[in-house]
Amino acid sequence: MPDEFRLIPLDEIVEPWIVLRVVNRSSVEYLELRDSLADKGFLNSICVRPSPRKPGKVEVVDGLYRHTAACELRLPAVPAIVKHNLTDEDVLAAQIQANALRPETTPVEYARQIRKIMAAKPETMTLAELSARIHKNPEWIGQQLSLLELVKDAQKAVERGEISLAAAYALARVPRIRQRQFMELAKTTSTKEFLPLVNGFVKKFREGIVRGRLDDLYKDFEPVPHLRHLKEVLAEYRNHQAGGLLVSAAGCKTPVDAWYLALQWVLHLDEPSVNEQRERVLQRQRKAILEREEEESLL
Repeated sequence: MPDEFRLIPLDEIVEPWIVLRVVNRSSVEYLELRDSLADKGFLNSICVRPSPRKPGKVEVVDGLYRHTAACELRLPAVPAIVKHNLTDEDVLAAQIQANALRPETTPVEYARQIRKIMAAKPETMTLAELSARIHKNPEWIGQQLSLLELVKDAQKAVERGEISLAAAYALARVPRIRQRQFMELAKTTSTKEFLPLVNGFVKKFREGIVRGRLDDLYKDFEPVPHLRHLKEVLAEYRNHQAGGLLVSAAGCKTPVDAWYLALQWVLHLDEPSVNEQRERVLQRQRKAILEREEEESLL
């Protein structure tokens, strides 16, 4: 007999003859599922079979958490796919397969999805509204979103389980330009050892913001080479405005020195360009840290 989909009254559904995964009614997972079910109803149907032990009833094959929440909420009926001709062994095998193959959503994936929700209403959605919508507390949301502040290598390390979540949340507070410096420590030291190191650096960094001495923390700043626009190069070629000043300021003593200085200028690696790029990085970092301080004060 083929599978069928039905809306089945709750009093016609019984629990499975054997439970592979006992429902923990006090777990965050269950409570959030129950709240979501109360708010939005069923997003996925459960799977049942005609009960071989209780005639006229159907027995849960997959979806015990949803069934338990529905019972607690006293819902009248549950959407279900009815599978016929399943043996007890088939049911156990299906439960094992469902639990073994169920993909785990990584914290970074949660963060990306949360950001997508926020992007739909970037100017109007509040943290309280988002919290109510996804049934997660604001602190949890803030922690997940902080993972998007990690450089890509660090995000991948978190997804692979190489960096613990506690260490990842701490690492996300470190400016991106310094995160790789702490990545290996996050992987190789215990959380107890890692957190004081990061907290000490972040404290020093924030003190630098207040005192306007962030430059001391960026002594190893590495500029990113990028070509000047062709119009700017052509203008210099025709008008000879910057070349003389650059050569004089750099103290070039030979034509070769001037040649390499010209290449640096084209790549934005001459001293004025590097200083300008460093200042932009510092300004962005100041803004990001101050915004995070404000967000943390609201949590």
